[in-house]
Amino acid sequence: MNVPTGADIMDRSELTLTEELDIGTAMRKMLRAKLTGVPVLDSDGRLCGMLTEKDCLKALVRQAMDGAPGGTVREFMTASVDSITPATQLLDIAHLFLNRPFRKLPVVDSDGRVIGQVSRRDILRAIDSAKDNAFLYGVEDHRPPETGGVHSAMERARGKS
Repeated sequence: MNVPTGADIMDRSELTLTEELDIGTAMRKMLRAKLTGVPVLDSDGRLCGMLTEKDCLKALVRQAMDGAPGGTVREFMTASVDSITPATQLLDIAHLFLNRPFRKLPVVDSDGRVIGQVSRRDILRAIDSAKDNAFLYGVEDHRPPETGGVHSAMERARGKS
């Protein structure tokens, strides 16, 4: 069985943000794109964080409580971010999702540049599309039904029935 990798299941077209972008603009972009998290890139285009829905909530609460106007993505993003490579295998990605709170993982090339993202839902789709997955679809049994016990089975095996 060919094991899917990050490159096989990643979404290549999702939004990225820069760390200098105004947080309000970033939130509107996330909402329009219907995303739960977006990779944040530094001035060299390398991954430096993720802006999540939770980060956006922090920004909104700060504004409501303190009256502090806006800020940049850098002020609110989650800077400590796990990422995967295009070669990371499906079960390794699933393991990361099971042991960490995020919903998305950026896929980065060897230079740290974001080339895509994988979500929990992408993992579920990949597993669901594996029609030879015995756990989800069972093992098809091509044996004839037992109709006469061992003797009948022996006769069928010898070609007598």
